[in-house]
Amino acid sequence: MMTSLLPVTLLAMQVGQVAPPDLDAVAAAPNNHRVILENDQVRVLQVTVMPGETEAVHEHRWPSVIHIQSWQPALDIRYAVRDGKLVEVDRTRLPAGAPPAAIWAPNEAPHAVTNLGKAPFRLLRVELKQPVVGK
Repeated sequence: MMTSLLPVTLLAMQVGQVAPPDLDAVAAAPNNHRVILENDQVRVLQVTVMPGETEAVHEHRWPSVIHIQSWQPALDIRYAVRDGKLVEVDRTRLPAGAPPAAIWAPNEAPHAVTNLGKAPFRLLRVELKQPVVGK
């Protein structure tokens, strides 16, 4: 299960700045999130974070299935928007080692990932735009 992480490099958006109106991953962190398929039901993102890089603060508005292609130790930094500003609320180190084949993730509040490894951190994220019904 993925948890949150701590960055070791400067964030693309500094804490305390006014939160942008659109924190969607593709708009807020376009250097790390590339759309490879999108329709009215799903959006598939290729996510890449280079060694030592911290992606810009962003969010994922839809629940997702994540397939990690290249796992690296990382730091997940979580934010909240308070009085129109981003405030850091949590840092969690993601452990090294083999990840599960797939991970379910609910929609995610503002966050950023720092790659602490020596190789690119890569994953495919399938965002489900339609409500999940039944079990």
